[in-house]
Amino acid sequence: MLFDNVTGKSKRIPTPPMRPPEPIPRPIKPAHSEHPVLMSRSDAVKEYKDSLIAEVNEAINQGINTASPISISVAKYNPAVVNEVISLLTKSGWDVTGLNIDGIGSYSTIILS
Repeated sequence: MLFDNVTGKSKRIPTPPMRPPEPIPRPIKPAHSEHPVLMSRSDAVKEYKDSLIAEVNEAINQGINTASPISISVAKYNPAVVNEVISLLTKSGWDVTGLNIDGIGSYSTIILS
């Protein structure tokens, strides 16, 4: 046979050990101390939703004494978060008279009266 006359130790090519996978970076929540604190997913979602609520409140405050409907741009927000805010607005007594939807199915504008 082919390997009948082979003598000595078999040679094995060493392979380096595998490194552990790199951790996925998470957003850093600004902290008042000198050490940054990593945000949890729920904190990031709450902050995202609070940002939209702040924009809605600002638009309402600017348009509260006007005769025209209040228009709020929500194109940069996730539709699920926009739906939650619309639900909060209707529970608070606001009439959401219009929703403009862009070509990919996301909300672009909420119109309040």
